[in-house]
Amino acid sequence: MRLFILHLKARPGLRGPASSHTVNNRVRALRAFFNWLYEKDYTECHRLEKVKPPKPRELEIEILTDEEIERIFSSINPGTVLGARNTAIFSLMLDTGLRLTEAVTLLHRDVHLDKRYVKVLGKGDKERIVSFGTNCQRALLNYDQNYRVDNQGQEAESFFLCIDGHPMGAEGLRSLTERLSKSARVPRLHPHLIRHTYATRFLLNGGNLFLLQQNLGHSSLEMVRRYLHIASRMAAQISQDFSPLDHFRLDGARRYRHGFNGDEGWQGRIYPNSGKSTRKNNGRDR
Repeated sequence: MRLFILHLKARPGLRGPASSHTVNNRVRALRAFFNWLYEKDYTECHRLEKVKPPKPRELEIEILTDEEIERIFSSINPGTVLGARNTAIFSLMLDTGLRLTEAVTLLHRDVHLDKRYVKVLGKGDKERIVSFGTNCQRALLNYDQNYRVDNQGQEAESFFLCIDGHPMGAEGLRSLTERLSKSARVPRLHPHLIRHTYATRFLLNGGNLFLLQQNLGHSSLEMVRRYLHIASRMAAQISQDFSPLDHFRLDGARRYRHGFNGDEGWQGRIYPNSGKSTRKNNGRDR
């Protein structure tokens, strides 16, 4: 098993070696399987009990900037069939944090444009309600009312369709994201980065962790706490623009000299009337 872990870390993949999160998930799955073998009496002991999953490396997430988001939408023409659909799907993902599979499996009957929410079937067959804003509503309405093609005979009508009327698949959305990353000059764009961007900006805009947990469909708060750390760091950077001292004009402030010569009197003037004579009381220095 330990050799297998080393193999996972070193083997080349389509995008390089497996990430630490991938290795951790594989080892946890195998441990769960061997625990099941032990509980069902297929083995005399839990053979992987002492094998600890490697700790995943926590990378700092850099969410999409305002400029990158603007470039993404500027590279899409919402006045065409595909452009209207692409604008709608990226607007929805950025405004709700839907996973890639949740977006492409979204049903037409579960998109409530008038009340601005969608009903999503997430992991573990759990349904949840996620709301979206007015800008996203306009993009969805433009696609649904003006450019959405006729559905090709499916009982459960998918909301996002290909140009031939068939449901859009996960691989199709991945391919679309890769093409968009090139045309918008945002090479790091991928569907999960859009989800990270939504979560962080949701907290920055005043949302709380409990609402974020519900919207993302996570089972525990621990899954969303890392977004609080990212949002706190970004808030600290943004707060630099509100520095009290930077907004206090110091251009005309007095400059004090701290020198004294006993023979010539005070050389450094530390009082507002320091330019006036300070000799009083019959010539004696005060």
